[in-house]
Amino acid sequence: MKSKPTALSDEQLLSACRHQAQEGTAFLDTKLAEERRKVTQYYLGKAPLPMREGGSKFVSQDVYLSVETMKAEIVETFGAGSKIVQFSPQGPEDIVPARHATAYCEYAVHRRNDGLLSFQDIVHDGLTCRAGIAKVFWDRREDVDVYRLKGVPYEQASVQLSQPNVRLTGKPKVTEGPNGEPLIDAEYEVVTDCSQVTFEAVPPEEFIIGGRTRKLDKARYLAHRYRCTLGELVEDGYDMELVYSITTGDDDLALDTEVMQREEDTLTGLYSDDDFPDEASRMVTVYESYIRIDALGTGSQQLWRVVHCGDVMLDKQRVSDHPFLAYVPQPIPHTFWGNNFAARTIPHANTKTTLTRAILEQAVEATNPRWQVARGGVANPRELLDNRRGGVVNVRDVNSSVAPLPQSPINPFVLQTIQMVDSDREDTTGISRLSQGLDKKALSHQNSKGLVEHLSDASKTRTKVIARNFALQFVSQLYLKVYKLALENESQKQMLEIGGEFVPITPAAWKARRDVSVDMSLGYGERDQVVADMADLHQALQGSPKMARVYGEKQAYNLWRDTLNIKGVKNVADYLADPETLGPPEQDPKQQAEIAKLQKEAEVMERQQALREQQVMDTIARENAELEWKRLTGQADMAARQQAEDRKDRETANRIDIALAELELALHAQITAAPENTKLTAIASPNS
Repeated sequence: MKSKPTALSDEQLLSACRHQAQEGTAFLDTKLAEERRKVTQYYLGKAPLPMREGGSKFVSQDVYLSVETMKAEIVETFGAGSKIVQFSPQGPEDIVPARHATAYCEYAVHRRNDGLLSFQDIVHDGLTCRAGIAKVFWDRREDVDVYRLKGVPYEQASVQLSQPNVRLTGKPKVTEGPNGEPLIDAEYEVVTDCSQVTFEAVPPEEFIIGGRTRKLDKARYLAHRYRCTLGELVEDGYDMELVYSITTGDDDLALDTEVMQREEDTLTGLYSDDDFPDEASRMVTVYESYIRIDALGTGSQQLWRVVHCGDVMLDKQRVSDHPFLAYVPQPIPHTFWGNNFAARTIPHANTKTTLTRAILEQAVEATNPRWQVARGGVANPRELLDNRRGGVVNVRDVNSSVAPLPQSPINPFVLQTIQMVDSDREDTTGISRLSQGLDKKALSHQNSKGLVEHLSDASKTRTKVIARNFALQFVSQLYLKVYKLALENESQKQMLEIGGEFVPITPAAWKARRDVSVDMSLGYGERDQVVADMADLHQALQGSPKMARVYGEKQAYNLWRDTLNIKGVKNVADYLADPETLGPPEQDPKQQAEIAKLQKEAEVMERQQALREQQVMDTIARENAELEWKRLTGQADMAARQQAEDRKDRETANRIDIALAELELALHAQITAAPENTKLTAIASPNS
């Protein structure tokens, strides 16, 4: 039958966490813990043990030397100021914020936290325990200063006690002053928020990972178990009633063999954590579990943080991410745990120890041989045990009474075998005498400097791969977690030195990031080569006329600023000035005079050119005016002639009209004045 998802109770969630913790602890304590204890014995030079009583106690330090040499190579590369990890800008407008984010993360890692020491611990655990684990979290802490007021006027005391960071530790006492004014007696605390990003190495016996997984982000269960007092749990903000309900038997790490092994050379006597009489000092083992489980009954798994000790659940909350980071120097595909770098050198240490002990014991026996004595040949056998110089041994026969006991000679191939073991260890670890500068044969006259450097670089190839794993697996992810925690929790403005100048940085205004860039070219003594290449680039760009337009003062400043940063010089402003902050450059007086002369000549030439242009314009204007006058004069003459013609036409028409009118009048007069049948005659004249 199919069942629907249901929400889990607190008891069921606690039971799931305890079950996963028990399974993970059983695996770690039975397999990996035994391997780690063995490696620690060899690293401390306590194994292998002497084969017989009175034999040589020489122990090869191959495990110690391999681990420390590899650790020094990696830690030196990622020390403070290396700037190997940087945030990549997500656009042109993100160049400056990305630089600020890189500076903040470096400040948080190397100044707020002891980054170099933590790197050493994590790399050491990775080389000796298959994986080095770190925990990154936002540590909420307060710095408390206690002050007292005694006989302070009421107004002044009110101002002091009303500050937002002031916390009263008791009830103020009001007294009356000599003039009747109220006086305040009080004790208060000034609380300063010192919360910050914290990261620390997690001891291997305290880390638990459950299930088959390749990456921490995909693990079903992760946990950090640690010892602390009940009082520390109360200070961390857990409920006091729950804390003091924890039983006395809930201390799983009280007698952990790995802890005792690491501290057996430094602790004197039998140390017990139960020596304190107060209950707040009682030690318990707390489990901070991160489990992927469907606690809400939604059908999908969520990541939950559950803090518990024994049968008591101190806290639970849903989270978006876990605080753990892992460094696996020699990863194995498809599994979380990689190879154990140190364990690979144990066979070489055993072989070298055995052969060296044989040589030493043979040398001791040759110096202090055993004697064969004929029965009755020595009067007092005790005289043979006395090794004082000039001691006398009374014998019966000088030739036959006493003789050294014959012993087999040392195998002549022992030294060659030791050299072969050393060579095999170099092949196994990738650490050669040449890369450490210990091979004097490499500096013979037959080998050039370039050949020696080439062989040295080739011998570091495996070391570089292990270091690159540290950069990609751990350091880059560390910067991302620090950035995310600062974005979510850092509310105060920070003043950081960037390029020799103090710049205000506000992490709360940043945007989310998901990637960083890792530059591995600045490690293993290659910084000087990079600086030399950048200097050559400057010379090439500065000396090329074709690059004058694209390589100016600002570009040269950026190049030399980055060069000084690579060399570890932080106060760049003490040596270089940003061209954008400078005014126009001051010129030489001679150059200024020459420039002034050239400017005057240019002004004269400009005025002459302007005069010539004006003359040309005046000539053109005069010619245009003359043409316009001729045009207007022609138009006027034509208009006058036209008017004369029109006048003549009008005069002619007028005379015609007058003549016609006179004719009509004459006809009319004749008709009206003459008798009937009278014949009329008239003469038409154009001048009439």
